[in-house]
Amino acid sequence: MTETPPPPTGSDTPASDVGPLTDLIRRQIRATGPLSVPEFMTLALQHPEHGYYRRQQAIGAAGDFVTAPEISQVFGELLGLWLVQRWIDLGQPGRVSLVELGPGRGTLMADALRAASAMPGFLPAVDLVLVETNPTLQALQAERLAAYNPRWVEALGAIEPEHPTLVLGNEFLDVLPTAQFAVVQGAWLERLVSVGEDGALSFVLGQPQTPVLPLLPPPTDGLFTELMPSLPGFFKDLSALLRPHGGAALFIDYGPAESAHGDSFQAVRNHRPVDPLTMPGAADLTAHVDFAAFATAATGGGATAHGPISQRAFLTVLGLPTRADRLAAGNPDQAAAVAAAQHRLIDPAEMGILFKVLAITSPGLATPAGFADPASAPAHNQRRPNP
Repeated sequence: MTETPPPPTGSDTPASDVGPLTDLIRRQIRATGPLSVPEFMTLALQHPEHGYYRRQQAIGAAGDFVTAPEISQVFGELLGLWLVQRWIDLGQPGRVSLVELGPGRGTLMADALRAASAMPGFLPAVDLVLVETNPTLQALQAERLAAYNPRWVEALGAIEPEHPTLVLGNEFLDVLPTAQFAVVQGAWLERLVSVGEDGALSFVLGQPQTPVLPLLPPPTDGLFTELMPSLPGFFKDLSALLRPHGGAALFIDYGPAESAHGDSFQAVRNHRPVDPLTMPGAADLTAHVDFAAFATAATGGGATAHGPISQRAFLTVLGLPTRADRLAAGNPDQAAAVAAAQHRLIDPAEMGILFKVLAITSPGLATPAGFADPASAPAHNQRRPNP
């Protein structure tokens, strides 16, 4: 674990751009005081009118970032076959809720269901539920997934547990609001967002506002750490879905396999790192996922956690190299692109080690494919460089 000094308490991150959400946040801070980082993230990402996930089409070359399903169709195809095996583990029920958290442009689910169609009985059983708040993306998902009759909800907790349930979350956990804390003179302080003398949003340290102090380690000067306060509620909702009829969830995201201290709060706009406080609502805000904390929360809720393991190990066990070779052989003019995509997904210097995979299952289900060998779990704690 790496200790990093706390951020300075002055206006260390001035914002040069001004947008409507910046003005709204300024007014709120001046009226009620500094915001915690989770409060700032929630406004920046989910404000009904100006929130990033409410109005931006962020994914793809024309957006702000590219996710694994956009890199290669093989990614979604392998996850589709993984879902089919979990359905078999559940006894091939005649109805199964298939939930995707943050389905983007529908690429992952389209590839997954195309591959899953090879298994008789699976597609007719699927009740497809998409957790999405962006109307533009909902329209794209509706077009791409029309054959599967999707329906939409805005939160996991809005889904009734009517059937066995399968859940996919690719690069979803990293957007859950993250609180940040630093130790100064033997006491924990919380990193907050305030307004500097120049009117720019800035980070400051203040008395903790987010009620997670009992979860923090003993204070040691210079320590800086992060916690996701919404984690217990998220897994309460997930457990409520999986427990009544059985099910499984698969999460793929970036972060260390074991809990690690440090600042991972970051923003991306137009495929480039930017100041997180600049133009809230116009950039994606994320933090690294604490997979150990997620596994602990899931286990505490009565589920079974498998992993995390590296994306490289998971996709290799599922057969990515073999499927990529066949795809290249059938499309020789695309062979170089297929090879480049495979490299990006599993090479240790690309997404292969930084991205981890965690499966959550209801009690009694077989160990999911890809997680049977504990030796495949990575002993790596890389953090994506902070902008």
